[in-house]
Amino acid sequence: MRLRNFLYLNIKVIEDYIAAIDGYTYDEESQAIVTGKENTLAGKGAIGLASGNGSHIDKQSEEVKRSVRISDAAKFEKIYKYLQSNEEDGLKYYEFLSDSDYNDLYRDDFLEVLVTARFSKMKVLTDSVKKIAELAEVFETITDQQILDKKATEAVNGFSALGQMKSGKEIACVFEFEDGNHPLVAYLDEKYFRCEQDSFVGQAYLLCKIIRKISKGQSIKLDEIFDDIKKIPLNRAQRRKMPKNMDNPVELRDVIKGPALVVLPIAVYQ
Repeated sequence: MRLRNFLYLNIKVIEDYIAAIDGYTYDEESQAIVTGKENTLAGKGAIGLASGNGSHIDKQSEEVKRSVRISDAAKFEKIYKYLQSNEEDGLKYYEFLSDSDYNDLYRDDFLEVLVTARFSKMKVLTDSVKKIAELAEVFETITDQQILDKKATEAVNGFSALGQMKSGKEIACVFEFEDGNHPLVAYLDEKYFRCEQDSFVGQAYLLCKIIRKISKGQSIKLDEIFDDIKKIPLNRAQRRKMPKNMDNPVELRDVIKGPALVVLPIAVYQ
């Protein structure tokens, strides 16, 4: 059994898979534990010409029942072993992907990959601005001097507003192999993180399921500011009034070019 330190674990997906395999799911089970003890009774006696010491061991046992909670790690291990035991559609492990490996992958394949994670440029920038604003506030309190001028404050407020727009939504994350080819794009749910997000980026194992493939010549854009607006149905007159270029500014533009994969992240661990 591999011992893992989970950085991210989508327990909803895990429980859904267990329910599909077993037909049910549960969080607790009963265990019966047999405990025992030995009592030694010693004595001395003599019969005729023979004499000596004797002892008798009295064994007692009792059964203790207890209710135990099934850990998330144990649930994950059940799914992991199930995937490993499936010879046809089982778990595939990669530390890099060749073009041939990529071509042999299909939707719904399960992968375990050794990759390095990074968040989208939008999240990195908005998080950095938030830290700068908090640091400036601390210095202003200590020194009683204004650190950020009017323009800087407006810029911070603008980026803070962008961060709030993305708050509560899934976090775009790119997982890259060491050679930089065939990146994996995933969208993480904040409530399933098992560590501080600052500690999440870096090399780790990712267990995932392929949702779709991004072929060579295609691309996917991350955290588009106007993505929701683009989805609003507009008539011809309304479309004419909209800006022609609604892509992110260059500083926030994050385009992942194919060949790449969009995956469902199940777990990230070390």
